Amino acid sequence: MSADAAKAVVRRFYTELFRDLALAEECISPDYVDHNNADAGHGPNVLRSHVAALLHTFPDFTIEIEDILAEGDRVVTRVSGRGTHAGTWMQIEPTRSVIHVKGINIDRVSNGRIVEHWGEADTVGMLIQMGVDPFSGRAIGEPPTPR
Repeated sequence: MSADAAKAVVRRFYTELFRDLALAEECISPDYVDHNNADAGHGPNVLRSHVAALLHTFPDFTIEIEDILAEGDRVVTRVSGRGTHAGTWMQIEPTRSVIHVKGINIDRVSNGRIVEHWGEADTVGMLIQMGVDPFSGRAIGEPPTPR
């Protein structure tokens, strides 16, 4: 598979998946591994569960590819996402704030499907936008708990 063909698979995946979870079957290999959560198992259901949880927290979540590069079977995307914090996430109650998050992903493509994924997202920035101090876990501006 050429680098351009691999980029096309990844581009389709990131631009369409949040509107159509059934697309996971077409773009994700049965052997798919998300190295950010390797204990979750293999295949499209791993990804489908992750996206469903994300959409529970941010029901209007959208993702945009800022840059896409490929070499061999690896495709790197720099992405930005946006969504309204309308569902509980990590015990953080909904703030109704519009959250902007940036990330970088590396996906390995084989036989027209994504087989491996590595990703990093600015979760510290996301927590700050939700009003949480990422280092203390308290609301920003909340005084420390007395001992």
